[in-house]
Amino acid sequence: NFATIARAVREGRVVFDNIKKSLMHMLPTNGGEAGVILLAIFAGLPLPVTAGQILWVNTVTSVTLALSLAFEPAEDGVMRLPPRPPGEALLTRALGLRILAVIAMMVGCTFAVFHHELAQGSSLETARTAAVNMIVVCELFYLYNVRHYTASAFRLETLTGNRMAILVSLILIALQLLFTYAPAMQRLFHSEPLPAASWGMILSLGLLLFLAVEAEKAWLRRRQRVRL
Repeated sequence: NFATIARAVREGRVVFDNIKKSLMHMLPTNGGEAGVILLAIFAGLPLPVTAGQILWVNTVTSVTLALSLAFEPAEDGVMRLPPRPPGEALLTRALGLRILAVIAMMVGCTFAVFHHELAQGSSLETARTAAVNMIVVCELFYLYNVRHYTASAFRLETLTGNRMAILVSLILIALQLLFTYAPAMQRLFHSEPLPAASWGMILSLGLLLFLAVEAEKAWLRRRQRVRL
């Protein structure tokens, strides 16, 4: 039945896209976490995050943000696109450049927050708490970039198209507030409460990463690229 074949092709394209979007999110975010540690070690700088804190980040984001991309609906016009070349790599050149750019921005934002806190006279624990939250905020903002390959995130569908993404984002925010302010979590992960000024810088840098990726997507749209 040709109708069944068409539905199967559509479902296959959606599954493929969602796998690729998961990679688009997981590779740069994990690369950013690793980059923060490696840069600190090779530069002889204090570690912005401890091993336990990285474990926390990986645990809470893998059960929230990464999960939500499995529920992504089909891209607009998914059946109007030509078939992908059979020999095309899963990680294309454009996707590789995106991954490297996001890694660089995440590492830069994390070190900026960490050293800003130290320069303000904050304790090492407070600076590390800010760095952990910076990593998580970058991953949270970037989630809404990767919901679509090149389509703009500046539309209502970004918030309504995948309600699971909103749900897991709220869960992640709640977990990070517990990490930062709950006494039991502070003892376990050596975290400290953050003032409003620290949150302002963290959110501003997270928004900057979001806007940078959206600018790249706008450039790809001008080149009539609809997928990576």
